[in-house]
Amino acid sequence: MRILSLASLLLASLAAGCGHVPLTSLPKLSKIDIRTTDLSQLRAGISLPADVRPLPGGVTMTIVAMAKDGGRHERKAVLEEVRDAVELASLPVLAAPGRRFTLFKLSPADAAHLGVFREEMFAGARNEGNRGSLSLGADKACRTGEPSATPITMTGYLKTSETQDYVLLMRDFDLTAAARAIDPKIDLATAIPPCEGLPNSPLTAPRA
Repeated sequence: MRILSLASLLLASLAAGCGHVPLTSLPKLSKIDIRTTDLSQLRAGISLPADVRPLPGGVTMTIVAMAKDGGRHERKAVLEEVRDAVELASLPVLAAPGRRFTLFKLSPADAAHLGVFREEMFAGARNEGNRGSLSLGADKACRTGEPSATPITMTGYLKTSETQDYVLLMRDFDLTAAARAIDPKIDLATAIPPCEGLPNSPLTAPRA
């Protein structure tokens, strides 16, 4: 049985029918072609309460290819946090006071690996009719303070070579309510543990 983690709820899905994408974002998102988008330019941004932080290795991107004969294939890669000062300085203001915004991207190696997968699944006449989707997920997070009765909300953004800027995927999505809709007895203190002392925690200093 899979243990539910509050942060394991889907951040965003570009597959048809995603119910949390604002209608105003759909025209820009519709321009994204999973078969050809420049994966090196893809950026995913997450805005969370300032005391909730995604852990390294906890944000992933999955590409799914659905073959015309009914087969389903997928590849997943872990996104890495963007730390380039020049890029971060050029960001628009995407987080309000009391919020923490974290930006993620694919590593060059993972971008190349997923590019090979796309070539195998979408290129050439034999793959005509195959469909694809892209999703972003977060399944590891921690908190710097005590559990709060205030709902934990998440806002997500996506930027690709087609959009050229950050497109809102969801605004103030209530993770607390969504988690309790799945499991009313979920313990939020356990689902999002304290950051201090966790392996790979943002607050844990790397070993020399």
